[in-house]
Amino acid sequence: MFRMVVEDVFVIKRRGVVATGRVESGQLRVGDEVRVNGELALTVDGIEAFRKSRDEANPGDNIGVLFKSAEREHLRRGDVLTAPSVF
Repeated sequence: MFRMVVEDVFVIKRRGVVATGRVESGQLRVGDEVRVNGELALTVDGIEAFRKSRDEANPGDNIGVLFKSAEREHLRRGDVLTAPSVF
């Protein structure tokens, strides 16, 4: 199961909301659906690590997750993003 604690949240004009953090477990891919604190479901529209776009993230990676459909109020520091494993 994918798990990441949100360290910071940014809004990028014309792109969406970005949640940053370190992947604790599991794998995340663009297009996956994640839940914020087990409730709100959001689709991952992009993953970046050190200003480079990636298709997936693995445990130990420090990443930014882009959500085009989210509002700033949906995410805050300390929130937990989870997704079931698809393997």
